[in-house]
Amino acid sequence: MPVWGFIFKVMAWTFLVCIVAQVFIAGIATFSDTSSWETHKSFVKIFALAPLLMFLLTFVGRIKGPKRWVSLGLFVLVVFQFLSIQVFSSTGIIAALHPVIALLLFWGSVKTV
Repeated sequence: MPVWGFIFKVMAWTFLVCIVAQVFIAGIATFSDTSSWETHKSFVKIFALAPLLMFLLTFVGRIKGPKRWVSLGLFVLVVFQFLSIQVFSSTGIIAALHPVIALLLFWGSVKTV
C-alpha cells in the first residue's frame, strides 16, 4: 500500500475513534457531569478538519471511488454539525439535528474505514 493510502487509512480510523469518543463525552455530559460539555466543545476542534484533509489526500494519493466522496460528505456533515449548534441553536428543530448528524458521521466514518 502506498504511503498516501496508509496515511488515509490511519486518518479514517482516527476520525472514527474520535467520533465515538465525542459521543461518549456527550453522554458523560448528559448523564453524569455537565462540565464535560466544555470538553465536548473543545475536543471536536482537534479532529474537525480531518475529513477535509482526507478528501484532499484522495487527490494526492490517487485514491478514487467512494472514499473520496464520502470524505467530502463527512466534512460537509462536520460543517452542518457546527452550524446546528452555533447558528441554529435557538431553533429547536434544526438544533435537534445535531445528534442525527452525529449518527451520519459515525456511519460515514465506518464506511470510509
